Amino acid sequence: MFKLVRTGLMVLMMAGAATQLVRAQEFPARAVTIIIPNSPGSAPDLMARVVATGMAKVLNQSVIVENKAGAEGIIGLEYVARQMPADGYTLVAVYVPQLVTLPLITRELRFDALRDLPPVAGLGEIRWALSTAASFPWKSFNEMVIYGRANPGKLNFGTSSALSRLTAEALLRDLGISATIVPYKGGSPLNVALASGESHIGFHSEQSAAALGAKLRVLAITGDRRLPTFPDAVTFRELGLPQIQGLEFTFNLRAGTPRPIVDKLYSAVSQALRLPEVRAQLVRMQLDVIDQTPAVAAESLVRQAAFFADIAKKAGLQPQ
Repeated sequence: MFKLVRTGLMVLMMAGAATQLVRAQEFPARAVTIIIPNSPGSAPDLMARVVATGMAKVLNQSVIVENKAGAEGIIGLEYVARQMPADGYTLVAVYVPQLVTLPLITRELRFDALRDLPPVAGLGEIRWALSTAASFPWKSFNEMVIYGRANPGKLNFGTSSALSRLTAEALLRDLGISATIVPYKGGSPLNVALASGESHIGFHSEQSAAALGAKLRVLAITGDRRLPTFPDAVTFRELGLPQIQGLEFTFNLRAGTPRPIVDKLYSAVSQALRLPEVRAQLVRMQLDVIDQTPAVAAESLVRQAAFFADIAKKAGLQPQ
């Protein structure tokens, strides 16, 4: 009797594996949709539309981009995590730091950020610049640190989101500086505050820093190398602070998607990122292309989740 049961289970497992293989071979038999949990014109939206055009060429199938914005990205993320089948036909464009900080700021999140939306591919990273008004006396990152340590509580650090606040808390802790965190309602008000000197220092995108030009001095920047745009700005890696990272983007999908389909989707994304026209557009958007496999992207997701959870705990940040 036991032998019959065991044989039956093996037959079912083999049949299941064969079914997955057939589905992967046929995939995609219809259009693939990429959900953007942010508004049209946002960085994830623009990036996803560029990559989608490349994926469509590789897959020889339509790739549709659809915005489902709202509630700090929760509406679009939850839609994919809870409502869409795990068949590979619906992806979601993700700001990795936004995804991993949601459980830290949202009391009743109805999906698990790490478990329910695994990445299918890492796409790239937008650099974050730590900037200050050009009128301030410090001319470099180290001079700012010397001033901050010599004048506890006199610096203020402008933030535009829970993410930038947590990154600010991490940097101040690592530098041993006491400063006042000043929240602004979005990136635009923070940019105005930085340019006017109302905010002493703050994180914003490389693009925002470049747009403000001579009004600002960029003290440090994320990423592996210095930028020609800001040749005097050191990288956080040079400063021994590699944990201060930029904004990584990934494509994620519902957990339980068959592995052969995940592999096929990753291959399509990877090939799309190598297309000259796709890469050129992403570079113009100031996106550092990274092309991470599902495994590498998942490792980065877990690492960033642990980093921000530790900072939130030490900063006393509670879900609302």
